[in-house]
Amino acid sequence: IAIFDLLLLAPSMPEALRSVIADNPETAIVMMGMDDQKAVAREAMDCGVLGYMRKPLNEANLLTSLRQVKTIMACRKDLRAPATGEGPQHRAVIIDHDALARGLLRVILEDNGFEVVAEAGSGFEGLMAFERHEADFVCLAVDLPEIDGLNTVACLRAVHPDLPVLMVTARADRETVSAAIRSGVQDYVLKPFDAERVIASIRKLVA
Repeated sequence: IAIFDLLLLAPSMPEALRSVIADNPETAIVMMGMDDQKAVAREAMDCGVLGYMRKPLNEANLLTSLRQVKTIMACRKDLRAPATGEGPQHRAVIIDHDALARGLLRVILEDNGFEVVAEAGSGFEGLMAFERHEADFVCLAVDLPEIDGLNTVACLRAVHPDLPVLMVTARADRETVSAAIRSGVQDYVLKPFDAERVIASIRKLVA
């Protein structure tokens, strides 16, 4: 794992990151920066960075971020789908305010033959992303800014009534699960999620 400060790579960050990642494909790159650098952090994630830590750092946040990145790397090694010579099975949009959770889902999906066509950090961004891309299913969280996950699902299903939706959530209470099902969610996975459970659920939804 290599940790970089966003300020050190500016202003040539995209090119520098892609070069580092290309030269070190087995190394997980983690960025750290301030809250006002969220747009830059998102650009870094698009380049292939697996984690982002907000300053000022503390031990708890540091360990949490590194554990999540370690999980991503483990998924890459243990759950990589065998090459078939065929294109991606299905196309997905991921909607979650947590960049690390989005990164983990992306790795799990792509390493099992799915294509992630867009990511979004809020319900509104997710709706816009879905309309811009032809996706076969959506993975989203319950707690989203602007428009929460349940209302985001309701909006999606109002226009696309047969759209498969998998909800990833840390909430296991009956009220949240019931509300999710009423909004149009077909299945849900609890955070911290198990990669095999995620893939099994998605394959069932898109079958």
